[in-house]
Amino acid sequence: MVKELLLARHGEAVSPNIAAVDADRDLTAAGRQQVDRLGNLLAINGQKCQLMVYSPALRCQLTAEILGKHLEPVSRLAVPFIYRADRDELLFVINGFPAEVHQVLLVGHNPAISMIAAYLTGEDHLMFSPGMMARLNFRDLGWDMLSKNTGTLEEILQ
Repeated sequence: MVKELLLARHGEAVSPNIAAVDADRDLTAAGRQQVDRLGNLLAINGQKCQLMVYSPALRCQLTAEILGKHLEPVSRLAVPFIYRADRDELLFVINGFPAEVHQVLLVGHNPAISMIAAYLTGEDHLMFSPGMMARLNFRDLGWDMLSKNTGTLEEILQ
């Protein structure tokens, strides 16, 4: 059986403001359009999503909401642990996905999203720009068995 992991970096966010809380940063109009186009592409390609997991930061919530309109995930879960996570913390989240779920979308932040994609696939050149997504496949492995170089990078979308 194949496990499919979509890793997405949130869409383009408004610039940081010293007076504002980072987690409250919104998407720009261009960022919303960017993510909507990505969602349309996924829908056209018949992409499935059983579980959507995302950072509770506003920019990730909005990215997940827009993508969710196109993917119609069975379950959605905001995981506070994803905000400010490093690569190993994201791996911990991924290793904990339910065994019966085969298609997951994880929406998070850089540099962790780029780092976990590179770690899982061995594609060290990956650097996610805002609104970028990668589709990874894992053959004959449970989520709890995923580690370094166990996946295949199938596609980059943006």
